Amino acid sequence: MSRPTTLGPLLLAGVIFIASGSVAAGLTGAAAAKARMAEMKAQGAEMKAIFEQIKTGAPDMAVVKAQAAKLDTSSKSLPTWFPPGSGRSAEPKSRALPLIWTDSAGFATKAKALAVATTKLDAVAQAGDAAALGPAVHEVGAACKGCHDTFKAKARA
Repeated sequence: MSRPTTLGPLLLAGVIFIASGSVAAGLTGAAAAKARMAEMKAQGAEMKAIFEQIKTGAPDMAVVKAQAAKLDTSSKSLPTWFPPGSGRSAEPKSRALPLIWTDSAGFATKAKALAVATTKLDAVAQAGDAAALGPAVHEVGAACKGCHDTFKAKARA
């Protein structure tokens, strides 16, 4: 006799996520906001892993290559992570400002800058160019900051 399980829908959601290439594909409201926040956290971890490798003075390029590739892939789908209705009203923990939806052209420009920067970082990493990692990581960090300064609410006290 089989037991009912909720694991099946979760596995299906994971398969849809992987197949779609977009965190928020088909998700709305709080579910989209939570998926977005998880992906942003993953991007932060990828950047941290790369930065930690650079700090060693002799980066493990296998680690850098893997993290840069993940960051590049996810950055290209970032604009899809913000469907209408997935802001703070849907998920209070979200720090996405309403400006994301009212200044879509400005947001698209910032997202494009991130995609360009992560593509450069990935190219540097895949080429094994340890000397160029620092400037490439700096460019990605500047793109992140540029978007966050405009479109992300400050941390709550």
